Amino acid sequence: MENISLGQIASVITFLGVLIGAITGIITFIKKFITKILKPLNEKVENLQMTVTKNKNDLELEMLKIFLVNFIHDIEQGNYKSENQIKNAYELYDRYKTLGGNSYIHDSFEKLMKEEKIKGDCD
Repeated sequence: MENISLGQIASVITFLGVLIGAITGIITFIKKFITKILKPLNEKVENLQMTVTKNKNDLELEMLKIFLVNFIHDIEQGNYKSENQIKNAYELYDRYKTLGGNSYIHDSFEKLMKEEKIKGDCD
C-alpha cells in the first residue's frame, strides 16, 4: 500500500470543502432564481382566487336577493309559509347581511319582522 501524506489529505479535504461550497452556492442560486420566476405566478394565482371568491359571493348575494324578494312578496300577499320555510328565510337573510346585502330587502324584511308577519323561534 502506498503511503498517504498529510498534504494529500489536506488537498482532499480542501477539494471537498470547495465542492460542497460550490454545490451550496448553486443550490442557493437556483432557489433564488425559481423564487423570482414563481413570484409573479403566485401573485396571479392569488389575484385569480380573490376574483373567483368575489364573483362567487356576488352570485350568491344575487341568488339570496331573488329568494328573499320572492319570500317577502309571498308574505305580503298573505301566502302561508311553514315554520321551516320561515327559519330558512331567517338563515338566508343572515347570510345576505353577512355578504353585505343591505338594501330594500333589509327594510322589507325588518318591516315584516316588526309587524310579526314572520315570526317564530328563528332569531
